Amino acid sequence: MIRLKEHKYHQDDLRSQRFLNPQVLLLPLSQHTGKPSVCQVKIGQEIDEAQAIAVEDGFISARLHSPSKGKVISLDKVNHPNLKRAAAVTIQCITENKRYRCLRDPAKLEREGLLEIIKDKGIVGMGGAAFPSYVKLKPPVGIDTLIINGCECEPFLTTDYCLMLENLKEIFLGIEIISRIIKPKRIIFAIEENKKGVLKQLNLFVSMRKFNLPQIKSAVLKARYPQGGEKQLIYALTGRKVNSGKLPFDTGCLVHNVATCFAVYEAVYLDKPLIERLVSFCGDGLKEPKNVWVKIGTTLSELLEKKIIELKQEPKKIICGGPMMGVALAGLDYPVLKGTGGFIFLSKIPLSAEETPCLKCGRCVDTCPMNLLPLEYARAVKKEAYSQLESLSLSDCIECGCCAYVCPAKIPLTHYIKTGKYYVAKSK
Repeated sequence: MIRLKEHKYHQDDLRSQRFLNPQVLLLPLSQHTGKPSVCQVKIGQEIDEAQAIAVEDGFISARLHSPSKGKVISLDKVNHPNLKRAAAVTIQCITENKRYRCLRDPAKLEREGLLEIIKDKGIVGMGGAAFPSYVKLKPPVGIDTLIINGCECEPFLTTDYCLMLENLKEIFLGIEIISRIIKPKRIIFAIEENKKGVLKQLNLFVSMRKFNLPQIKSAVLKARYPQGGEKQLIYALTGRKVNSGKLPFDTGCLVHNVATCFAVYEAVYLDKPLIERLVSFCGDGLKEPKNVWVKIGTTLSELLEKKIIELKQEPKKIICGGPMMGVALAGLDYPVLKGTGGFIFLSKIPLSAEETPCLKCGRCVDTCPMNLLPLEYARAVKKEAYSQLESLSLSDCIECGCCAYVCPAKIPLTHYIKTGKYYVAKSK
């Protein structure tokens, strides 16, 4: 793991704001790991807030709901941060926000009933991977350790920290629901040491035993990258390794992000689908960094037009996500997705030296959190020897970018890895 400059911009002061009245929403059918959801509406159809507009396609897929009352005006492709262009439902909104209040007592619901609600409300992992939560909560083996991920190790982003500062009680209520579903023997709430503002309240919640939870403790970790990765977090907290080709549940552990716990709370208690989320807007290209609650599907262009965020100068680069694993955008007509934690506006592009021959220094190997051989992937891709990549455990790479970050020869290792994964997937 490596220590990065945090760029957290006085995160203790970044309380959330709200912008929940967009004019237009762009809602790609692919907002999660797995198959895109299947559209259930047509052009000209009037829809209500929270109405399902697309349903899951198969086991690993997720339902999509309309974040606003309005009318369907297009079923064409739109810009997508990860897929370039993707099929989407475009909605012209009517300014009218539905009120949500507590409707259910989870204690009266059985495990299957809770899972059905989480599936029905389209909840996915909010830490970035956006894996459908109802699938993740049905592991094929028993889980003894539930890990709550509050690390947020990427520079700039403060979404999860802000959420913990303002909604820690609701996060714990979501943890209660998850605990009822998977029945772990213990719970570990992991947080990095740089989030001092929430530590006192977190320790109070843990020590008071106010919530109906099994053995629970908080674990304060040093701020390192990529500490928030599932496999890295499991090893740091339990000493268990997720072996090559295996998944976290094979170690008896399940990891859920704090924002996912909050979304589970809203789904079960309030009958509210995943239709809005907290997003960080940061970087030196903005007048001021902000954490803003926005509807899923809200575009960057509208946020700028309405002056919810304001440019200090024309950005040279806009990144969706963190600077290490995020994706550079080609413009402003990109929507907030379920898994979007933030956007970074940079006024300068870091100087990128030309790639030079490998120095055989071994830094990429020493830094790799998965103990892989990044340079071997680059060599295979350069030779177009894609068949070699699977034997080198390419699928175990989490694309954290650490290898490229420390490489003195400036070899774009992450680029080669992504290219290799593309061709391996294409050959299957």
